[in-house]
Amino acid sequence: MSVVTIAAMQARSRFSLALCLVTAALLGGCAGMDAQECRDTDWAYLGQLDAMDGRLDLSTRARRHFKACKDQGVQMDARAYQQGWLRGLQDFCTPESGKAYAEAGRKFQPGYCPAPLEAAFLQGYAPARDRYQDRQSVLELERRIEAKKKELREARDAKNSAGHIAYVQKDLRDLQLELVQLRLKLAQ
Repeated sequence: MSVVTIAAMQARSRFSLALCLVTAALLGGCAGMDAQECRDTDWAYLGQLDAMDGRLDLSTRARRHFKACKDQGVQMDARAYQQGWLRGLQDFCTPESGKAYAEAGRKFQPGYCPAPLEAAFLQGYAPARDRYQDRQSVLELERRIEAKKKELREARDAKNSAGHIAYVQKDLRDLQLELVQLRLKLAQ
C-alpha cells in the first residue's frame, strides 16, 4: 500500500469519525426528532457509520432512532440501513482500522467482520491490542509503585520494624523490575 493511499485512508477515517460524532450528537436527541428529520435521514449512511464504529447490526442507537421515527409515523428504510452497514464493514474490517480500534482500547468481537475480512482486521488489531494492554499495564505498575513508595515513607515515618520496611522495599523493587521489563518489551 502506498503512502498516498494510507494518507488518503487516514484522512477519510478522520472525516468519517468527525461525521460520526456529529451524527451521534444529532441522534442523541432522537426523542425530539420531527417527522421531516426522520424522512431526511440517510439510513444507508447511518448504517455505514454504525458498522465503521464497530457497532453490531441495528445498534441500540439506530433502534432508538428507528423507534423515534416510527413514533412520528415515518418508516425507516431497513434495506438502505443494512446495505450501508455492509458497506461500512468493508471499510471497518481492514488492518488499519483494526489497529486504530485496538489503540482506542476497544474490544473486538470475533465474527463481527465477514470471515474473509476478519483475518485482515486481526492483523492490525492483535498486535495493537497487545501494545495497548502493555501500555495499560505500565500505567497500572506506575500507580502501584507510587502507592508502594508512599507505603514505604509511611512505614519509615511510623518507625515500623526493620522487617516490615525490608518487606515493603522488596515489593517496591519487584514492581520496579517488572516495570523495566515491560518497558523493554514495549521498546522492541
